[in-house]
Parts: sequence; structure tokens; C-alpha cells
Amino acid sequence: MPTNKVPLKKRNPPPTGIVSWWPVAAGVVLGCLAPQLSSLLANYEPWGPRIVFPFVQFVGLHEIGMSAELTRTLPQLMLYLQFPLEGLLTKSSLSRGVKISTALEHLVFLHAVCAMVLWLVALGGGR
Repeated sequence: MPTNKVPLKKRNPPPTGIVSWWPVAAGVVLGCLAPQLSSLLANYEPWGPRIVFPFVQFVGLHEIGMSAELTRTLPQLMLYLQFPLEGLLTKSSLSRGVKISTALEHLVFLHAVCAMVLWLVALGGGR
């Protein structure tokens, strides 16, 4: 009895060389535009910035145990670094053969977890 086996699709190998660095390049471009994006999202306080820039909000929390000077300085630095760091994370995922949709799901999950932490801190701060 013949078996009808469907051949598995061969996945394309991950890009190498300079082409593989496109997520970092996109992150640098978005990092340069981050202050403008932040000012646009200021109209949607508090959740607009918390969803798009959760790490900026997170490093500015006094509750995570950093000094007052660091909680003033790090958010400004993270505003510019968040997107390039996310580009590095995406590049790392893509270099391991993960699909772009899965790599973007990792970023969405990371943003959701950080937004949830910010929400929990906001709930605890009202006491």
C-alpha cells in the first residue's frame, strides 16, 4: 500500500553577513525617532508610553532600588537604546532560524510583561 507522504518544506537558512543586521539598523532608526514618538504618545498617557516604551518607564521606577540620580538619568538613555536593543534581540532570534513572526512575538511578549509589571507597581503605589 503506497503512502502519500507530503515532503517537508525546507526552511531557508538564516541570512548571514550584513543582511542579517537589518533589525539592528531598523532599531537605530527608530531609536533616533524615539523622542518624537514619545512626544506623540504623551497625548495617550498613561498607557501609550507604557506599552511602546515600557523599559523607559521601568528604569525610572524608584521601587526597583536604584538611586535617585540613576532613576533620573537611565530613562533618558533607555529612550534612545530601547529600539536598538530590541533590534539586537530580534537579530539574535533570526540568526537561530526563528521566523520573523515568532521573533516579533518575543518582542510583544517582552513588552506585555514589562507593561504588566508597570501596572502592578501602579496598583501598589496607590496605597
